Amino acid sequence: MVKYDKKAALKIIVNAAKEYNEKLNDKQFLIVYQKEKSTGAACVGFRDMNFLHMTGVRTKLSAQQFYSACIESKLSENDFEIDNKGKVQQKLMVLPYLTELLYHNCMIGDFINSGILIRADYFVGNTKTVLSVGFRTGKSVDFPVTLYREDVRKLSQPTNKVLAIFTKEYKEQCYNKCTYLSKGQEIHKLPVEEDIKKLIIVDEE
Repeated sequence: MVKYDKKAALKIIVNAAKEYNEKLNDKQFLIVYQKEKSTGAACVGFRDMNFLHMTGVRTKLSAQQFYSACIESKLSENDFEIDNKGKVQQKLMVLPYLTELLYHNCMIGDFINSGILIRADYFVGNTKTVLSVGFRTGKSVDFPVTLYREDVRKLSQPTNKVLAIFTKEYKEQCYNKCTYLSKGQEIHKLPVEEDIKKLIIVDEE
């Protein structure tokens, strides 16, 4: 396994934060997926305070201060610590691919609690970069709590195929952009419930 020193870790974290700021921060994503006999939908959201959890590093800065320092290129090697158990190293290997997850083919499934101390309800991941993000269910939107360098099929059961992903800004009411559509699917023919369908206002290309 590649072992990153603090200098390399700093570069990875800062670059990932800037990508996160562009593609994920203050956005919500609607994930439509195939279940055994029906379809399901999950709404996930990303905020500035969620990014720190994805890195796994320890810091005395608040999550928002840490994120802000990354965006402003003010984070230093003295601002964080890397554990000696290899967990951060594992996260750093896939952190650069985090922002692409919901823009490409991926899978979703309920977390198998096999003794791992993760406070996540389900995982979304892809097998190409072996990246999985754990989400916890919230009142109005679910939020990310952890990042793993692991095949999503090993963390969830059943693992379901994602049919489509839509996005919007937090302040917007409806999903107005499609970031991923599975081959053979049509946006306005997706087999979703009417209340979900009303939230999608994307024009077919």
